[in-house]
Amino acid sequence: QQPASGLLLVRGERYPEYEYGDRLRLRGRLETPGPIEDFDYGTFLARQGILSLMDRPHIERLAAGQGSALRAALYELKDRARLALARMVPEPEASLLQGIVLGLKAGIPDDVYQEYNATGTSHIIVISGSNISLIARLFALSFGRLLGKRRAFWLTLLGILFYVLLVGADAAVVRAGLMGGLYATALHLGRRATAYVSLGAAAVLLTAMMPQALWDPGFQLSFAATLSLILFSPPLERLAERGLSRLAAPRRAAGALRFFNEALVATLAAQVLTMPLVAYHFGRLSLVSPLANLLILPVQPPVMALGGAAALAGSLPALEPLARVLAWLPWLCLAYTNAVVRTLAATPWASLDLGHIGWQWPVMYYTIVAAGAWAL
Repeated sequence: QQPASGLLLVRGERYPEYEYGDRLRLRGRLETPGPIEDFDYGTFLARQGILSLMDRPHIERLAAGQGSALRAALYELKDRARLALARMVPEPEASLLQGIVLGLKAGIPDDVYQEYNATGTSHIIVISGSNISLIARLFALSFGRLLGKRRAFWLTLLGILFYVLLVGADAAVVRAGLMGGLYATALHLGRRATAYVSLGAAAVLLTAMMPQALWDPGFQLSFAATLSLILFSPPLERLAERGLSRLAAPRRAAGALRFFNEALVATLAAQVLTMPLVAYHFGRLSLVSPLANLLILPVQPPVMALGGAAALAGSLPALEPLARVLAWLPWLCLAYTNAVVRTLAATPWASLDLGHIGWQWPVMYYTIVAAGAWAL
């Protein structure tokens, strides 16, 4: 026997259940993860620092309550919020809302998840760099309208920190949270040049600490989403503002339209640089993604904001009646979102299965986008 240390992925029985803070003794066979069909599973796990597997070991609980009290409280809050959403919202909207608000994907039915993949809208139901950047933007816009830009910046950073801790604070989420924080800083400073330097410094620091992250699709998508927001949000916003000024003459109507439009522009801007990475890593290109996002993104701010408020309120028994009222609008918005996604996914031209594409195609795409941006 030789002493060893590191991360180990364990596949155990569903019951009995174990909680964060339990100290366990495991007896089983250690295995080195290998490829599964055409998927390099071993490399995928190695990027997360996991080099060994143990399948169905004998598990013995030695002690409980051995972890961080703060993390234990956050996990308990997350579980209460999950159960609250399950009580208040019917399926499949409940599972989708758990994914959007709490980062829980396990309950989402496979057929529903495939429909979101086919329409290029899965970014709204998973915790990613694009998702957290959008959340950062929503925080900044909401707090900014209520409290002013200066106070909104610090509340936005606190909101991102709380959200990262609530959904688990694993490496991918922390990375996405850092990118979202940088984007919020760029909005606060109003200087894109500063944002470029900060984003580049963060990327260098992260890859210096974890060199394998450079090949991680999650890191690449987080970086691309944040850079895309910095680059393309301002011109798209100016274009949308000109269009809205022609369509909505009354000030109040224009203000309401601009609030939803800003969220729409943010997510469409993020897709400019992430689309080729999705095609390269996952071998699929959605042809209906622009239309699907155009139809569903205006209703996502109330899903995130009121859905999160309902989840937190529902975790406290005394506030559950209020939580049920708050959950009504997110449920209605998600029912509409599902109807749009299901309809577009059923079309025969919804997406193209590209298989494995070479690195030359993303490089060509980025070259064309860079040349077009430079020309404009």
